[in-house]
Amino acid sequence: QDWRLLLVNAWNLLPESYTVELVRLKNGLQVDKRIYDDLNAMLTDCRAAGLQPIVCSAYRTQATQTRLYNNKVSRLRAVGYSAEEARVEAARWVAPPGTSEHQTGLALDISCASLNFELEEAFAYTKEGKWLKTNAPLYGFILRYPRRKEHITQYPWEPWHIRFVG
Repeated sequence: QDWRLLLVNAWNLLPESYTVELVRLKNGLQVDKRIYDDLNAMLTDCRAAGLQPIVCSAYRTQATQTRLYNNKVSRLRAVGYSAEEARVEAARWVAPPGTSEHQTGLALDISCASLNFELEEAFAYTKEGKWLKTNAPLYGFILRYPRRKEHITQYPWEPWHIRFVG
């Protein structure tokens, strides 16, 4: 199987045997070593265009993904969701452990200074968001959760989430 086409989601769990060789970005986050050169070239060219992209999230361990998911469940429980409702709703926004592309090292969340580096739908309308939507495919990256494809991806629109496919 081609590593670039590994599908990880709620129906396709990360294989238990999956391993990743990581390389550290300048900001301390890590990605799969095999995507580093393409990612670096893309970010360098984006910056050369006068923009300020920042990788806000990259590789996540099982423990980190578990913590993020459990935190979302806890926040939903605190506002009145039942345990089951909270688990279901949390999974709409934060992938349960073993189902996140971030655990492959092939997925990234990118934001910009104009949004205080937050992950918001408004990213799509920033210069950085527009540049990435147009240019990321030239470097092997796709916008993984596009608008109006929720019925296919089963995830809300995330204009900040890109995935390397080669």
